[in-house]
Amino acid sequence: MNTVTTSIILCGHSHVQRKIVHNNKCALNPGAVGIPLFSGGKTQFLILHGNDGIWSEEFISLEYDTNMVISDMHEANLYEHAPYWSVITESILHGGNISHGKVLSRAMKLCMEKTGACAWPDIPEKFWKQAVDELIKN
Repeated sequence: MNTVTTSIILCGHSHVQRKIVHNNKCALNPGAVGIPLFSGGKTQFLILHGNDGIWSEEFISLEYDTNMVISDMHEANLYEHAPYWSVITESILHGGNISHGKVLSRAMKLCMEKTGACAWPDIPEKFWKQAVDELIKN
């Protein structure tokens, strides 16, 4: 962040709402509307307020009907087409904090240990299942 000339940096993709200040620079992550982590199942976003060149952030977390989202996932047959992604997503929507990336990393490690090679996206389902069972279901 030392080479950045602006005082505010907006970022995303981690699904975690946060503010980091370092060397008079502020990095803001709004969280995630769809699948936020460490939110207790709430949807999250950020509003930036500007007043005479001074910016201030307002982090928002809102309750929403996660059971309806899960029901919609079932109706769209996501559990059939992407079973482990769906289980991970449902866990997060119920307030869990194990990310898709963490499960993917574990599945790839299990695959590598058993087969000696692992290439995304060709990870056998048994490794996804084992990773989900280890990280989410236990």
